[in-house]
Amino acid sequence: MMPRAARSAPRQSAQKPTVYKTVSIPAPTLGLIANANLAAPQPGGAFVLENYLATATGAIMRRGSEAYAQLTDEADIRSLFTYLNGNNQSLFTATDNSIYDISSSAFSFLVDDSDNFLVDDLGNFLIDSSISASVDNLNGGEWSTVQFATSGGVYLDMVNGIDDKLVYDGATFYPINGDPLNSLGYDTGTADFTVGETLTGATSGATATIRKVTGTTASGTLFIGAVTGGPFQDNETITSAGGSAKANGVIALKFGAMTGIDTDKLSYNWAFGSRLFYVEKDSLSAWYLPASSLSGAAVELPLGGVFQLGGSLLFGSTWSLETGQGGLSEQCIFVTTEGEVAVYQGSDPSDATKWAKVGIYRIGKPLGQKAHFRAGGDIVIATDIGLIPLSQALQKDFAVLSPSAVSAQIETIWNSEVKVRGSGWNCIVWSESQMAIVVPPLVTDQPAVMYIANSRTGAWSKFTGWQANCLVTFQGRLFFGSNDGLVVEGNVTGADQGSPYTGVYVPMFSDFGVPGHKVAGMSRAVTRAAANPNEKLSMQADYFVNLPSPPNAGVYSSSNVWGSGIWGTSKWGGAAVKNTYGKWHSTPLNGDVLAPAYQTTSGGVSPLDVEIVRVDVTYQPGDVVT
Repeated sequence: MMPRAARSAPRQSAQKPTVYKTVSIPAPTLGLIANANLAAPQPGGAFVLENYLATATGAIMRRGSEAYAQLTDEADIRSLFTYLNGNNQSLFTATDNSIYDISSSAFSFLVDDSDNFLVDDLGNFLIDSSISASVDNLNGGEWSTVQFATSGGVYLDMVNGIDDKLVYDGATFYPINGDPLNSLGYDTGTADFTVGETLTGATSGATATIRKVTGTTASGTLFIGAVTGGPFQDNETITSAGGSAKANGVIALKFGAMTGIDTDKLSYNWAFGSRLFYVEKDSLSAWYLPASSLSGAAVELPLGGVFQLGGSLLFGSTWSLETGQGGLSEQCIFVTTEGEVAVYQGSDPSDATKWAKVGIYRIGKPLGQKAHFRAGGDIVIATDIGLIPLSQALQKDFAVLSPSAVSAQIETIWNSEVKVRGSGWNCIVWSESQMAIVVPPLVTDQPAVMYIANSRTGAWSKFTGWQANCLVTFQGRLFFGSNDGLVVEGNVTGADQGSPYTGVYVPMFSDFGVPGHKVAGMSRAVTRAAANPNEKLSMQADYFVNLPSPPNAGVYSSSNVWGSGIWGTSKWGGAAVKNTYGKWHSTPLNGDVLAPAYQTTSGGVSPLDVEIVRVDVTYQPGDVVT
């Protein structure tokens, strides 16, 4: 019997090498997406896009902000508005008590004898402000303004529903109410006149109420209401409870009376055709003035029988409607708090042959008196169902209007903000930067946010860290009013008033075309920037975002920033040359769907201007477990 051959040892199978696949995620050119199926993400969409602006080619980090004006009245800023007439261009802000001309920034930081900045007990810089009020002793700061031209000049017409209407002529604000406004010069004054006092002529016996004073104790101009007795005589002694001087000339009519309604009841104004229209506060009545007039007999336009849902008028506007015959037809619209819009056409509301109702339409409830903006001839209104173009309300029933909203792409975000923050929103278009800006109100325990739509592409982004009660654009720049009398300029420098801020991008979660569990390996963000940004990448899984602490703000060159450059070396106005960067980072994490998170922090004088091109991810598909 032959011996059995020895059995050889079993051969060890070679261990499979770990094989990673690579996927490239395009830049978020579609912006925030919050209305799509999460299981079928759109390439170019973002789950989070904070402090980055979606553009047609990528997404660029916003710039910072800096203090522009600090008012001596440290009340919260309520309004910002402009007057633009040729070279006469002015920027104004208002608190509940006063109006200030801030056309030029006029404040400085206090320093000690060694030029060290002075701070209070909380570490806030102490500021020396030289801005004095143009108008004071007011009771409200929510001004509605419209620029209007008459044969006498170009004026700013202003109402706030609490104080008398104001008219600005390019140099001075004048109160308008049921009395005419007359001017009377004075000189050789020995004591100050005060608004509200009764002025009396020693010789003529004429009396009138003082409504405005310009000038000094020695000389100036009194603006007075209707004169009883008299008239005042040149060079007679004129006195009030506190003031004394001599009349210098005779009275002259500055503005006629506005009658029919007390002007302190008017809360909103707009121009349609050659007339000024107004909303009577807390009512369903509008009022209008004679053609090409700032005063005169106001006529009521009762609309209570027109609207079926009640409420009160909120605002009105001029709106251009496509006629279908190759042109636009100008309409006058009236919008209520309940979301009804009455549309009229014509030139004279007092003449039935020249004024007719076009229709009544329904949108969502508007989110504030200033929660709308003009887009071409259309009016876009921020409502509780979205940012609605009025043109869509003509074509679709209210029940199916929401999908046609400009904000449809961020529908769930919008609905959440409405629920938490309520009304009092502000909207504005910054055409120079192709931004439509929507600002929900500041509320307790909620961060300050702005939602930015690229007016060219419609893509949405979210800005944080800018505390804004109101906004305006002036000479191509963006300003917003904050609390404690501070006016801030936005999208300048590389820090938010000296503090760093962070940009965050998380693309839509994806299974990368491979269903089932997977393991992420490395990630890199391909960016374009003037300097290599200090970045942090992390991996997020299964629709849950848990960001690590942001990276520190890097130190970048400021050679081309005014005040930081080197004479003869730096280039004034020169655009920084952008280079391409992309460093791999280890971002291990398991999940069925994955999304890399990209964070950058800016905190210097120079803006980062980081532009996201794409994000690359390596991953290992896992086995399907049954």
